[in-house]
Amino acid sequence: MSAVLWTIGLLVAAGLILAPQVATIFGRRRGIWAGAGFAAVLVLAWTALDRSTTRSAPVDWAAVPSVASDSCAKCHADHFESWQRTYHRSMTREATPDNVKGDFANAAYEYQGLPTRFTRTGDTFQVETIDPGWAAELARAHGERDKVSAPRFATFKIDRLVGSHWIQECLHKLKNGTYIRMPVLYHIGEKRWIHTNGAFLAPDTDDFWQKSRNAKWNETCLFCHNTGPRKNLVRVPGQEDGFATQVAELGISCEACHGPGGEHVTRNQNPAHRFDLQLSRAGDSSIVNPLRLSVPRRDEICARCHAALVPKREMWDPIVARDPFIPGFELGRFNYFFTSEIEQGRLYAGGSKEDPPPRPGPTDGRFWGDGTPLTTALEYNGMALSACYQKGRGSLSCLSCHEMHGSDPNHMLKPEMRTNEACYQCHDSYRGSLAEHTKHAADSPGSLCYNCHMPRTVYSLLATHRSHRIESPTLEGSLGTGKPHACNLCHLDKSLGWTRDQLARWPNGRSEIKLSEHQERVAASVLNLLQGDARTRVVVAGAFEEPSAHRAAGTDWHGSFLTRALQDERYPAVRYLAHKSLRAVYGDAAAGPYDFLARPADRDRQARALRERFDARPVARPLPYLPLTPHGLPDDATLRRLRDRRIDPDLTINE
Repeated sequence: MSAVLWTIGLLVAAGLILAPQVATIFGRRRGIWAGAGFAAVLVLAWTALDRSTTRSAPVDWAAVPSVASDSCAKCHADHFESWQRTYHRSMTREATPDNVKGDFANAAYEYQGLPTRFTRTGDTFQVETIDPGWAAELARAHGERDKVSAPRFATFKIDRLVGSHWIQECLHKLKNGTYIRMPVLYHIGEKRWIHTNGAFLAPDTDDFWQKSRNAKWNETCLFCHNTGPRKNLVRVPGQEDGFATQVAELGISCEACHGPGGEHVTRNQNPAHRFDLQLSRAGDSSIVNPLRLSVPRRDEICARCHAALVPKREMWDPIVARDPFIPGFELGRFNYFFTSEIEQGRLYAGGSKEDPPPRPGPTDGRFWGDGTPLTTALEYNGMALSACYQKGRGSLSCLSCHEMHGSDPNHMLKPEMRTNEACYQCHDSYRGSLAEHTKHAADSPGSLCYNCHMPRTVYSLLATHRSHRIESPTLEGSLGTGKPHACNLCHLDKSLGWTRDQLARWPNGRSEIKLSEHQERVAASVLNLLQGDARTRVVVAGAFEEPSAHRAAGTDWHGSFLTRALQDERYPAVRYLAHKSLRAVYGDAAAGPYDFLARPADRDRQARALRERFDARPVARPLPYLPLTPHGLPDDATLRRLRDRRIDPDLTINE
């Protein structure tokens, strides 16, 4: 029913109530005419007001102006308040006292024997650190200080910040509009400054500015960490390119999911229009409500920043580089999805999309060998590979488990979505036969669906995360792919041979899979730490921190093996997670001191001291898949032979 008809009904009702009073004042006949005239004027005025706002959708969404998220608060106070609590909102911020997380109270941090100082003057924040030019000289000298001049320092004003949940990067704006990343960032969880060389998965380097030298916010962080981005490249002959970058709003704001809101705000200044929309429940064509979209269009709103994409050249202006995607449009119209860094490079170089696409290589920093995403920001790609998604006929989507409003800000999960209720939405039949299906006690970590079907095989931000590829934990999914097996991320003390035999108990299990002698006899966690590449090692090192692994495999043997993993490890992120796992089991005091970014000689001394401390606690129970001496200590001769077979190429995960 339209707002006009509702208004007429209300006025008639009011007239019946007020008629006796009006008749007393004006007389019966005059009162009726006066009331009817007054009602007619109101009806005509309301009708005109109601029809003054168009109902048709904007013809050109790209031409609809943007509005700040504050404009949404007036009518959507609860949604605005819940969004305010999210880390999406604070993905990018100006460097103000309210937003800065790091210690700028004349703090100091030393890396490679080179100091960085953090100071504050009023509401302005500064970083004094190594001059980029001198750092390049030192890198060319392979870190040998006696071959270069005395260190040179430079002071940078901090203008913007990226991140507010895990780590916070500090950005400095150059005169040409380029925002560069400082070589030192703040680890929010650890409450300390760390060097960027240790914040991402990459090998040790002598280059102080390596991770920041080409890290231009205008070209990298801009598109997924902000709303309505425009790169606006500025080319000046004879000079380095600059930028006049613009955003509709810093961070991920309302328009990132609902589209540009200028038309919506204008229309809904009209109370008659708002009243009509509320009564009709048909939705407002001037704004996008993801819940009213089909599942593919809905999920592609998330995929815009949580998928592996390469812009299609014909759809993007190379100079302005305004993101042409509007929520509700088909994302593939503007971008290619890619499934390996090889394919990503070909597409960026102007190559065409191939079918089948090339498989990930052994140093791929985004995908395991079977195409499963191995880093965050690719959650959509993982979900899209899942049979639950492909065969779910639209019943599974990102919003099945996540929501932007009213959820836990940490991972944006709805209530109960950290439990099996998430999976019971579609697989309710397992509710009454859980232990029969899982072969684990109903209250054990082995009966939590996530642990088997969405294991922590994803790395980023110095942490491991759950895979969004929902799959059965087959042995074939791990062999030759580098991806650790889900079972062995809890059963750290068991071999792949043991896992094969356990999986054979399921209806589709296979017992004839042939494994190497070491895969049969040595715990997969130990093999992965000794022989796996850095991607495998960092995921397994993180698994030692998990309570589910503590329960399944015990912790009495962790100290001696993890301290050995710290030695000769050339990837800082692996060292960090291995030591963090020690802290999770034994506490900070027993697991320290150890600095994963200290100078090599200092690290080795600290690791040896830790090793001696934990070797004083030999294992007192049989653990048949661990290389132990009769005295309950790691068999170093066996470990060295296994370690000599390590495949350790240089690789990088930049997330």
